Amino acid sequence: MTYRSRSSSTRASLWSTIDLRVLILALGTFAIGTDAFIIGGILPRIAHDLSVSVGRTGLVVSVFSLSYAIGSPVVSALTAHLRRPTVLIGGLAVFSAANLMSALSPTLACLLATRVMAALAAGLVAPACYALASTLGGSDNRGKMLAIVGAGFTSAMVLGVPLGVIISKYAGWRGALIFVAILGAVAALGMLGAGVPGPDSAKSAPRLSVQMRILRRPETLIVLTPFLIWSIANFGLYTFIAAILGRLPSATAVPYLLLLFGLGCMAGNFIGGSLSDRYGPRRPTIFCLGMLICDLAAIQPASSSIAAAAVTMTGWGVCMAALFTLQQQRAIAVNPERSNLILALNNSALYLGASIGAAAGGLIISSLSLAFLAPTSAAVAVLGLVALLLLPRRGAPATPGSPDASMANRLGSSDD
Repeated sequence: MTYRSRSSSTRASLWSTIDLRVLILALGTFAIGTDAFIIGGILPRIAHDLSVSVGRTGLVVSVFSLSYAIGSPVVSALTAHLRRPTVLIGGLAVFSAANLMSALSPTLACLLATRVMAALAAGLVAPACYALASTLGGSDNRGKMLAIVGAGFTSAMVLGVPLGVIISKYAGWRGALIFVAILGAVAALGMLGAGVPGPDSAKSAPRLSVQMRILRRPETLIVLTPFLIWSIANFGLYTFIAAILGRLPSATAVPYLLLLFGLGCMAGNFIGGSLSDRYGPRRPTIFCLGMLICDLAAIQPASSSIAAAAVTMTGWGVCMAALFTLQQQRAIAVNPERSNLILALNNSALYLGASIGAAAGGLIISSLSLAFLAPTSAAVAVLGLVALLLLPRRGAPATPGSPDASMANRLGSSDD
């Protein structure tokens, strides 16, 4: 009885230390994650409704991802002088409005324009959510706060995307985007009601010139290049996954397969972290990337059987998320003092890869056929593995004692 009481009080004390605003921030990242990934599940419906080929409709993902990758550091730098409540609440309001306009778009061109607007707003809000979470609570629970906000983004694949696909079955793809707009609006209203601390966000927003200077460093490029390549492979296939799974005997299984993919992603987050803690990031990255290649290659043949597709989609989700967690560890090792900036650049590489992958996938489908997409994605992932193995573990030699030299040494030692 005493043990049970102590356990209950411990759990209660843990939850009592969680700031309500952190949960609202997690809702904001949940909305952004849902918006980022939901298109892959409703792409065929958009193509049919707008009378556009599936390949051309893939530009919706490409434009969003490219706008996020390029625009996030730019809009963050341009709004660095604004107060944090303005950035978060105003950014989420713009995000919701952009998704509402996306839902009302009569043509593909209008839809693409509104996706740019949504991406820029998301690229402004997401880093601000993480920055604010790191300031809420004490140093003893800062990691927990960040994990909760990060879980909002990850859980979008488990709950947001399948729920959006189900909504699209009854309310069309426009209804799914209205659902995203409502999520963003609720998060904005929640922040307005709970109150956002007022210190300027400029303290956590480095100037654009600083970001570009760190991006040009050899060790940064060495770490980001393989990640960019396997992101191209992942999202080149994921963008059109609903069309590939459409070959299944029962089309109603697609939302549930996406749910399995999301559950695999959630498990992969913890698996990647555990592997990194035990073995360091490099060897688990090589292993998981090898498994990812196998999963990508198996998607096409597995799409003729629900059971095979379920196993492959789950394995793909595990590998994809584990690699992202491992990649974050590799990225932080480049420059721990600028970890927030490095992770922001890492996210830009992710979205840039998604943009290139979606555009390339659409081109493959239009010029060849859907059947070529999965093997091509697997081949691109092989290039990512080759880049990881062949690129040096540390950057170009720098003057001993310089910041670049110490940074390169950290990269090399942490990547063993």
